[in-house]
Amino acid sequence: MSHAARRRLIAVSLTAVAGLSLTACGTSFGAQTNQVYQPAVGTNVRGQVESHNTLLVANRDGSATLSAAVVSNLKTDQTLTGVTVTDQQGKTLTVRKPKAPLTLPSRVLTTIGGEAPDSVFVVTSGAEPGDYVDVTYTFSDSSELVVDAPVVARAEHAAEYEDVAGGDGIVPKAVSGTGTE
Repeated sequence: MSHAARRRLIAVSLTAVAGLSLTACGTSFGAQTNQVYQPAVGTNVRGQVESHNTLLVANRDGSATLSAAVVSNLKTDQTLTGVTVTDQQGKTLTVRKPKAPLTLPSRVLTTIGGEAPDSVFVVTSGAEPGDYVDVTYTFSDSSELVVDAPVVARAEHAAEYEDVAGGDGIVPKAVSGTGTE
């Protein structure tokens, strides 16, 4: 290799290394990769029992269906014995619940509000899109879990909410008509 070719190769290599090094400095320490990022709309709360992507999806009939993924971090199975929902003014909203309590196997993610009727909790009225509500889960062997959850609109173009029960305005038959206090 000639002396001129060697100098060109060194110059190109140094330029490439300098370019990569200097462009990385422009992001500083406030880069998004250095911050917590939650791509989902819902709220996450961690503890003995965790609730992930908790939100209410508004239905056409004025009700709203609770949608969440819940996991028990305890060594024993838990039973979700109740769900209460209050608006930001502290008013308790009526919740239609499944006929039987929902079992949460230990360290297994359980979907609430999916197609299984034994996991559907529906707020009959008072939860409007754009609002935030407090969802309180009550368990058999764990402390209550309170989540400040958004109420989102069920839109024709929002395919992400297709699997949440109540999309057709109909609540599955397995959900009882009684409300909680």
